[in-house]
Amino acid sequence: MTDSPIFEYEILVPDPSDLAGRPIDSGVVDDWTGTAHDLGRQILKRWQAEHPEEHASERPITVAVSGSTGAWAAIEDPAPAGAVERALEVAIEAKLVADFAAERAGGVLADAMRDARRWGGLSANNISDRVARVMSRPTALKQLRGVWPADETYDLTVTGAITYGLDAGQTEVATCPTCGAQEKHTVFGSPAGEVRLICAAGHRFDLPAAVGRELLKRLIERPDASITRFVPPPNVHPQS
Repeated sequence: MTDSPIFEYEILVPDPSDLAGRPIDSGVVDDWTGTAHDLGRQILKRWQAEHPEEHASERPITVAVSGSTGAWAAIEDPAPAGAVERALEVAIEAKLVADFAAERAGGVLADAMRDARRWGGLSANNISDRVARVMSRPTALKQLRGVWPADETYDLTVTGAITYGLDAGQTEVATCPTCGAQEKHTVFGSPAGEVRLICAAGHRFDLPAAVGRELLKRLIERPDASITRFVPPPNVHPQS
């Protein structure tokens, strides 16, 4: 059995400072099984009967109704709709509800894809093949960009120098503190854990933690990069 949708409504009057109108009343309806449009008409009709002085002022009153399943309507006339008009309203709300459900399903799918990549050990290509009936390959790969298996370790070599950005437009080149090498470093580690650099002579050294992780993420996204220059996240500073 499907629960009835919950509707929220606002009664609005014109306001020069707010194009949407100024709310003068609001409420929640949890026992309505009809359309948002019909509910709006009922609320407006009742409000006009209970506030004849406001109704007599001839200020245009709008009732905006939104449902928990995505339905929406804005009503300015409490008169019942004709059969053809009501059929249009029903079709509009059906599309709104379908779009809302599709958006929610898309979010659930995106979360499941990222979990499969991070915790299930599935490759991005494998996942994009599995979701091909509901999502294009480029879109699937884009959804998975920046998501890495939590327990996977990478070992990527950069043939050129690794230059990263500092504050005030300054840059620094990753340099082995033992032999002074500035090229052909191997970046070793996990995006979710520790990242170290290894120079061609085999000396291991560190970058600031967040800088190292960001560097590894960039290399995973572009494994063909020969020279890597990037700007680390905000507030990331080299530490001595």
